[in-house]
Amino acid sequence: MAVIAIYLGASLLPFQVVDYFKPGIFPIMFLIGPLLYLYVSSLTIEDFRLKPIQLLHLLPFLLIVIHRATVQVVPISSTPDLVENPDYLFNKIYYSLLIVSVFGYWFFGLKLLIKHRKKIPLYFSNYTSKNTLSWLIFVLSLFLFLFITSFFVFFISNVLELGLIRYSTLSVNLTIFTFIMVYFGINQTAIYEMRPTGPKNENGGAYTDSSEPKYASSALTDEQLEEIAEIILKYLKESKPYLNNEYNLQMMARDLALSKHTLSQVINRGQKKNFYRFINGFRVEEVKEKLTDPAFEHYSILGIAHECGFNSKTSFNRIFKEETGLTPTQYIKNMPRR
Repeated sequence: MAVIAIYLGASLLPFQVVDYFKPGIFPIMFLIGPLLYLYVSSLTIEDFRLKPIQLLHLLPFLLIVIHRATVQVVPISSTPDLVENPDYLFNKIYYSLLIVSVFGYWFFGLKLLIKHRKKIPLYFSNYTSKNTLSWLIFVLSLFLFLFITSFFVFFISNVLELGLIRYSTLSVNLTIFTFIMVYFGINQTAIYEMRPTGPKNENGGAYTDSSEPKYASSALTDEQLEEIAEIILKYLKESKPYLNNEYNLQMMARDLALSKHTLSQVINRGQKKNFYRFINGFRVEEVKEKLTDPAFEHYSILGIAHECGFNSKTSFNRIFKEETGLTPTQYIKNMPRR
């Protein structure tokens, strides 16, 4: 947002920035792609931290700044005619590189989002607007449309000198992108974080197991798999943490003092399910139990589903049928009379 604000602010100045600062304001456009990519990374990569090696993303920006500081620079908005303005050749090169940069970072950002969405069933027990990042896919698509459209319009007019379109829409598109990014992004919080689950063991603390050290190895024996599976099943049946619709693998790992890798290995190999299917199987059993409980006879089916940790009617109906072979309505009809 700061980079966009600086660029738009510079366009309002009554003079060319290069008259007072030789590199001009144009090089900061090479920061937009990297910054958006790092923002996507911060949401989709677990335990994301900025590292010194990521400073390499600044390299194109720094190289353009240095180059413009050492050559005869002309404003980006000046005439592209190389006969009248031969030094504009460098601007054509800069703009061609900018298009490659923006498109490249858009592509890699989209790859991160796709990879993240494939991992959701391994870490989360529900699909939510927060962990699916559907809005960010929309924003990246908008980014591609607005920026690439503006850049190609400028590229056609000023680099290829075809003169098909005379007016740049970049400032307008930057403004639109800023408002939409803020509108959606302001409510997005970290996806991979630890939260209290609520249910506790009989001692009032997290349900833990002191034998964790012997499970530190990534390759578990069949005996270890079976032992940890029993710990997990006992924990789920006694504490029922899945009643929290935001329950995830991180919460289970914290409560059991086991690594997420170990838990995933046990669930995937031992139960033949991913975390999403495994937890929702317990929720279905909880629904079936509450359907026969007189204390819940005044609840609707959907109300019971929400009480058991489901967060939408669509996912509940689909998962219930996958687990039981019947829809919730069919299951109720086949239930013995109370």
